[in-house]
Amino acid sequence: MPQRALQIPAKWTPELQSLARIIVGFLVFRHGMEQVVGFPPAGTEVPTTSWYGMLKLLCFPGGLLLMLGLLTHPTTLILAIAHVGYWLIEPLPQAVFEGARLVGSRGAPSDHLLLPGLFCLYLFFAGGGAWSLDRWLKRDAFHGANLQNAIYAMYALVALRIVAGILFIPHGTGKISPTLDPVSLRAFAMVLELVGGPMIILGLYVRPLAFVLSGEMAFAYFLSHAPFGFWGSFAEPNQEAAILFCFLFLFIWAKGAGAWSLDAVLQRRRERSATAPLPAPTAA
Repeated sequence: MPQRALQIPAKWTPELQSLARIIVGFLVFRHGMEQVVGFPPAGTEVPTTSWYGMLKLLCFPGGLLLMLGLLTHPTTLILAIAHVGYWLIEPLPQAVFEGARLVGSRGAPSDHLLLPGLFCLYLFFAGGGAWSLDRWLKRDAFHGANLQNAIYAMYALVALRIVAGILFIPHGTGKISPTLDPVSLRAFAMVLELVGGPMIILGLYVRPLAFVLSGEMAFAYFLSHAPFGFWGSFAEPNQEAAILFCFLFLFIWAKGAGAWSLDAVLQRRRERSATAPLPAPTAA
């Protein structure tokens, strides 16, 4: 891929990082609204004293701060620990010991716990991006202040990319059916998810692929969820997955695959080929 083509989305990384932060923050805040003010109506009512109820209470101030990009450093760390920690405490044991649904659609919890959690972990090291109150107030000096933070941000990006790819595949396998029309939009989406998920995991052609998958998720939201109205589109648990995948893939389109990816291997090979000395001419 030409170097100029790589630079076009890369220059938008700070803005798309902020956009993804705002969207993820709103989705987190919405869970808090369900618990604190009772709007929008929750798909499943949970007691405030339960693990999930306490997580949703935390989402109310945490999501608001995340949207604003204020106190990004402590907020993202707390939200990352809370989301991933809750996933380990309740949904994962329930799936292992009780056979509860863990991934895919129809109310599986992993998408709206692991994706925000790992993205918040990335933001903890990388910062809130171009649009944030922390930057306006000049309080984001911690982020990117040294090489160590940049290295940790790179590892967090790899974890987010790999987990996103893993979580994307069950959305494709869930569409497999003997009655599926092979020329339908649903079949096309199934192919994108079954092929795109493994490629995202491997980090192969991530930039063009992430752009296509982001568009697919936007199309899926407006086709399947938006007709129920904005708030009604969240009536079923986990329907926010389309929004999460859409904006996170859009961010990955700009940021790239990061380390531990086949794209990085191919890039190093191209760089070595470009700098390799030409063979010395031989005498006739």
